[in-house]
Formats: sequence, C-alpha cells, structure tokens
Amino acid sequence: MSKSSYIELSNIMDAMIENPHMFFVVVNAEGKLISISQTLLNLLEMTEEEALGKYILDVIPDGKLPEVLRTGRIHDADVLWVNGHKTIVTRVPIYKNGEIVGAVCSSLFMDISTAQDLLERFNTQVPEPDLDLVLNELIDNPSIGYIIVDANGIVTHVNQTYLNVLGKTRREVIGKPITEITPGTKLPETLATGKIDTVDVWTVNNHSMLVNRLPIKSKGKIVGAIAHTLVLGKSVHQFLLDKLQETDGVIFEGLIENPHTGYVAVDKHGIVTLINKTMLDALNLKESDVVGKYILDVIPNSKLPEILATGRTDRADVFTLSPGRDILVDRMPIRKDGEIIGAIARSVVMDMSEVRYLIQKLQDTQQELNLYKDAVCSIYKAKWRFENLIGQNYEFTNIVTMAKQFSRTSSTLLITGESGTGKELFAQAIHNASPRCNGPFIRINCAALPESLLESELFGYADGAFTGAKKGGKPGKFELANGGTIFLDEIGDMPMSMQTKLLTVLQEKVIERVGGTTPIQINVRIIAATNRDLEEMVRNHEFRDDLYYRLNVVQLKLPPLRRRMDDLPLLTEDLIKRLNAKLETSIKGISDQAMQLLLNYHWPGNIRELENLLERAINLAHMHGRDIIEPPDFPSLCVCPDGQVPFESDESKTLPERIDELEKQLIMQALEKSDGNKTQAAKMLGIHSSALYRKLKKYNLE
Repeated sequence: MSKSSYIELSNIMDAMIENPHMFFVVVNAEGKLISISQTLLNLLEMTEEEALGKYILDVIPDGKLPEVLRTGRIHDADVLWVNGHKTIVTRVPIYKNGEIVGAVCSSLFMDISTAQDLLERFNTQVPEPDLDLVLNELIDNPSIGYIIVDANGIVTHVNQTYLNVLGKTRREVIGKPITEITPGTKLPETLATGKIDTVDVWTVNNHSMLVNRLPIKSKGKIVGAIAHTLVLGKSVHQFLLDKLQETDGVIFEGLIENPHTGYVAVDKHGIVTLINKTMLDALNLKESDVVGKYILDVIPNSKLPEILATGRTDRADVFTLSPGRDILVDRMPIRKDGEIIGAIARSVVMDMSEVRYLIQKLQDTQQELNLYKDAVCSIYKAKWRFENLIGQNYEFTNIVTMAKQFSRTSSTLLITGESGTGKELFAQAIHNASPRCNGPFIRINCAALPESLLESELFGYADGAFTGAKKGGKPGKFELANGGTIFLDEIGDMPMSMQTKLLTVLQEKVIERVGGTTPIQINVRIIAATNRDLEEMVRNHEFRDDLYYRLNVVQLKLPPLRRRMDDLPLLTEDLIKRLNAKLETSIKGISDQAMQLLLNYHWPGNIRELENLLERAINLAHMHGRDIIEPPDFPSLCVCPDGQVPFESDESKTLPERIDELEKQLIMQALEKSDGNKTQAAKMLGIHSSALYRKLKKYNLE
C-alpha cells in the first residue's frame, strides 16, 4: 500500500489503535512480541516491558498464531479467551520479499461494557515488520472491512473486503466523496465531532456489518476518519428486524412465545407492534387491547420512549409492571441502516421474588467468602516493608531501588543470594509495595517438603484423590494465593518432576488439583528464591533450563553481609531494638570492642547469623546485669590459633541445653562449609534434609 498524500500512514494506524473496541498484537518471525496493545496488558496485568520480546504463548494462550507463522495461512474470525475475557480475533501473516517476517492477531469485537480505555498509542519504533507491512495485512483482512477518508470526506484508502461489499473497484472509490460511495454514511459526522462511535449495525448492499467509526488525528487535529467493520452474513439481529416488519403476523413464535420471558416491541413512534402471551398475561390484557396502541397508554411507566429518543440500551433494570409485580428487563433500540426504527423490551426474570432470594443467597455467600478471604490474608500476611530494610551501602541501596521498581509490575521475580541475606524479607517488601498488597502472601519451602507432598501442597487435591484425603478436597497454596503473591523459597531444591508442572502453571496461569479434572484459573504473582547457582545447575542438568528462563524474568542478587560491612553498625542497632522488644530486655547498645569483634568476623550465615549471635549476647549481658553488650557476650567469636571457632558453653546450663548449643554450632559450621547449601549441609551432618529444616527452625537459623 502506498502512503496517501492526504493522510500519513502512521496517523491511520494511530486511529485504528485508539479504537476502544479492538486490540492488536504483532509478533516477528520467531513468534516474539514486538508490539502489544494496552488492551491485553490491562487484561493480563502486565507492563509493556514485561511483554515485549517474550514468546507469544508465554503472554497469551494463542496457539494458532505460531501456526500462522509456520503455514502462512490466514485464520478467519475465531473466539480467543484471554484471562477470562472472550474476544473475536483474526490472525494474518506479514510478508516481505515473499517471506513471512511476522504475524498480526487483531480483535474484531469486544464486550464494550467491560472494555474501558483499553488501548494506548501503538509503538511504531519496532524492528521489522515495519508499519507499512503491518497496516497492509490489517487492511487486507478477509473478515474486516475498512474505508478511510481525509478531512474533506474524500476516500483515501479502502480494502478489498469493503470493495466486495460495495460491489465496486478501487478506481471507482478512491478520490470520491464518501457520501457518493455510501449515502447516509456517518463518517462526516465523525469528522465534525471527533467522537468515537459505539459499535453499530450497518447495512450496505444487503450486507450486515458491525461497524466502528473513529477519527484520525495528527498533532491534535482531525485529518480524517476511518470506518472499521466486521462483515457478517445475515445476522440474527437483522433477521429479527426483517421479521418485525412483516405484516402477515407470523413472528418467530418458537422464540417470542416463551412462557418464562415477556416481550414487547414498538415502532419509532412508540406504537406497540409486538407483544407475546407471557407479557399479556402479566398485564392481564388481550392482544387486541395492546397492539396498535401507544406504549404509554398500555404501560404508563414504560421507558421505551426514552430508548427511542436516546438510543441507549438498558441492562437488567428492575421495572414495576403492576402494583406488587416487579420484573427484571432489558431494553434496546432497533436499528436499520443506522436509524432507530423501534425499540424492544425483554424480561430477564418475570418474578423478582426469586431474584431477591438469589441475591440474598449470593450476599450471604459473599460475606462468607469475605470472612474466609480475611482469614487467609490475616494468616498469610507479609510483615516487612521497604522502610524496614536497613542499610546505606551503595550496592544494597541499588538493590532496594530496583526492588521498588519491580514491585509495580506483576512479572515473575527471582531473588538470589546466600543463606541469611534476607531474600524472604525482600519478597515481603515487594508484595507490600505492589498493587497486590491487599492479597495474601504465601510462602512455601520447596526443599522442606517431601516430593510426595509438594504437588498437593502447591496445587491442592480433589475429593477422594488418595487414601486419607480430606472430604471435599483441599485448596493448594496457589489457590490460596489468588490475587496475591506466592513465594517459592529454595526453588533450586525443587524435584525435576515438579519443575515440569510448575513450568506449565507459569505458562498457562491454570492449575489442576491432584486427582481433579477441572482447570482452575489463577491470578498470582510468583517470587522465587534460592541460594544455589541455578545457571550451573542448568549446565549440570539438575535444573530445567526452560523453567530457569521463565523464572529469571527479573532477578535481584542480594549481597552477602561481608560485602556491606559498612552497614553492620546500623544493622546491629536495629536488631538490638527488635530483640529487646522480643525478649523484654533493655540493652542500650554495644561497646566499641564488641563491635570490632563483629567487624572482624566474616559472617558465613549473614544477617541471620548476626541476629542469632546478638540474641545470645543480649541474654548473656542481661543475665550478668549489664545494659551494654561486651566482647565476653560473644564467646563463639574468639578464634583459636587453628582458625576454628571453639565451642564454649555456660556451665550453669543443663546437659540438654548444652547439647543443643553444640548442635546449633555444628549446623552453623556445616552451612558455612557448604556455602549455605542446606542439602549439602544435611549430607555433611549425616541427617535427612527435612530433619535439618526442623533443626534450623528450632534454632531460628532459617
């Protein structure tokens, strides 16, 4: 398509993208997104940065777009579900020099009652396919008709689909006034007002279409207008219109004479042309008393004259048909060739007492659900916030700044760092600063649970899934986290079989309970954490590479405490305050000599180890009647000549207490030697990893 001398091609694209009833998605030859409208971003709760560059199936489950890239075949109108929203789309390949360089998926019609300001500016600064190629394929779509005019109403563009409807050639249309091509067109009105039309039914040469009309703007000025149509056959709407105009009285009796639905229709003057027996019985009238009469003479409080005057549509309105008789009705105008020729009212429910009963049941159910939701949120609540993360170290403050930015998105996040660096604290702070802050924050340790229980813990189980299963089944952590965040700690220790299932959940946003058959849609942000080197694990085939790339959308690498020793005094001061509140003590601070002892230590257990040592020191100082922590309160930091940390125990303690101290010290040494890898530490200690996790919890070493 050559560029018009009247309207820049980019202005046309802007107008098309600004249509509030459509969306566009463009992928390159590899199926990676190079442009996505704000429509899908809003529906998917994603940002443009999160979507661009991703494989199409990772963003929306449109399995037919890769097929278009592979085969070059155009897909006609089809239904696509996106995050619970149904839309009608077409898919077409984009060619350049005879080769497929990309593809376009565009919506034809969306539910305008739920779509609000869905589209923003199309990003034209993208690699190939370029704007001309994209627009060519959008224009030359067998299911969509387009006709474009300049500011003077002269036709500048038209596609073959619309030419087929008109029964004209391009030469007969281009350069002609639109009023000559389609008399009665509303495009001049669009040029004059600059308003985007709602979806309308339009008929040209006996072809019924759903049409949008919208202005084309450049630098704030209207430079043209476009009519975008979904070309239909003889629609049900048009068929009913034709039937309503018949004079032989034969009117779709199987549809109209429904004992549960009342109908009444009027012409453009408000004269009743149709009423069914259900409505007549409700009014206690005969057909001869109604048909041919003005609607307000039959139903004095009818709102159909307002529908005729305004063209609005009423959905599910409570209407008093007679004293003590309320019904629920829809009202809508009847149009032909863009003109209102009548209106129809249809009862949704003829007995509102049933509706009120159902509403009360729904309200009771909603209250019960809210109680459960509040209970879940109170149990699974994130406590830490960004203001609780203490530190002025340059590397640390950069990480905090990045985390604050990531909190505004819903991208999957991977947090890495040694054991004890505060990965869960960062996850909680990100959750509390995100739009999901009112939802639950649910943590699950992927290494602490046996493989046999991990699947049911994550995804739940159905009634009767296995022996001993709870009656009625049980929701998993993903279901409980719906609307919030799930924190998968120790993701590097997840079994390979579970990695495959987790990958499917990340791709499809759908889970199935163990033993269940019904897919459950989830809306959860996933934050994963590990102290292991996942890249090395991928190279050693110990971790799925596709899952790693899926998790590693955004990564935070937390520095160990030994790289931020300038923060040690601040951290110590903050921890002493927290521990005083926990232990009900009143330690005022730490001496310079004791602080130097801390500064000389290499902290293999990081901040968690610091907290544990301070807790013990506070207890010792308090026991000896001191309000300042001194070096003797850190007996384990006195290094022997061989470099080993000696074990010193308070002789006043019992044997079990002293054994616990020794066990805790041995666990800390094993964690240090294994660089925080709990699986390796458990092997070194000769115990099962689940036993190690219990002891870590016991000694507050998690």
